[in-house]
Amino acid sequence: MADAIKFIFPKIPNLISTIIKHYKNGPPKPSWNLKFHLALVITRLTIDSLYYTKIENVQRFSSKPVAISSDFAVDQVRISNEYRKNAQQHIDNLMKEYEHLIDDEWNKLDNLEELSAEWIYIKENGFMQKEDKRIILYLHGGAYIMCSTGSHRNVTSGIAKAADAHVFAINYRLAPQNQFPAALHDALAAYLYLTNPPKDAGFSAINPKQIVIMGDSAGGGLTIATLLALRDIGLPMVAGAVGWSPWVDLTHSMPSILSKECDKSDYLPPATLQFLPSQAQSRFFERSAALTKKIKQSNKPKIWHKSLDREIRVQQYAANEALSLPYISPLCAESLGGLPPMLLVSISSSYPLNVNLIGHIIYT
Repeated sequence: MADAIKFIFPKIPNLISTIIKHYKNGPPKPSWNLKFHLALVITRLTIDSLYYTKIENVQRFSSKPVAISSDFAVDQVRISNEYRKNAQQHIDNLMKEYEHLIDDEWNKLDNLEELSAEWIYIKENGFMQKEDKRIILYLHGGAYIMCSTGSHRNVTSGIAKAADAHVFAINYRLAPQNQFPAALHDALAAYLYLTNPPKDAGFSAINPKQIVIMGDSAGGGLTIATLLALRDIGLPMVAGAVGWSPWVDLTHSMPSILSKECDKSDYLPPATLQFLPSQAQSRFFERSAALTKKIKQSNKPKIWHKSLDREIRVQQYAANEALSLPYISPLCAESLGGLPPMLLVSISSSYPLNVNLIGHIIYT
């Protein structure tokens, strides 16, 4: 109770102002009721407050598991690093052309904790009891720097119920401690685990045509990046994918990022989050400087826009020079052919509005 009061009290003036504006001027969108309007404002204020804390604290706070109905089972899983080793071979081949743009610490697996994941399913249905299994590989959002499977249980349990499916959510490695392609590496390892599980997994190999990959925000972008990786590696494609406001342009070059309309109605800030100095940030800046030096010394063709030639990182997830890689910003992919059916969801007043453009590219 004390924590709740401490959290809400500084926001009271903003909430009062929001209530007055809601009834005097109307909400930013006609469909918003007061409860939704206040929830969005609280979320926006909470995210704004992240500018004044350390990234480690943000990760700790945002990763706390939420309580869900006892109707659902939550089974914890640890995926052996053998799957990361198998995935590493594929990622190495995929990144050969771009290796000068990538921090090479992603593939150092010695002493690395196993990939953690969890199954969420309707308890009364039992685990993998149906022959026509529906499997959803879920990749959570959080700008690649925060949140977890636990923080998204309201989402994944809702999906499990609505789709009558087993949801397999993974805790992929987060930035800035783990740079690209660590998250993609983990997503691919999870795919390999599902399609070729160990004997003690409790289920038999799952046909990729029974798997849908799904994610929100950064997880939505990672979903499409994983599809591109499966296609380019030549692995069997999954049945489909769903992206909720997928973050597909980390270069922040699309007009929606500067939209005043989005600023009124999106809880996300238009600018990249910056955090207080910390051990993780110091290590990140140190590695960033070393990578930038390596990139400048290479004689490889320049694939980034001159506006990204700056010392300050635009994103915590990857070097500025790498942001236009299709496995980071799928919007920049030369071709989206060969991908499975996709449902991409966005609204007209959110910063990831470019999802509409990527949908157009896929189907034209």
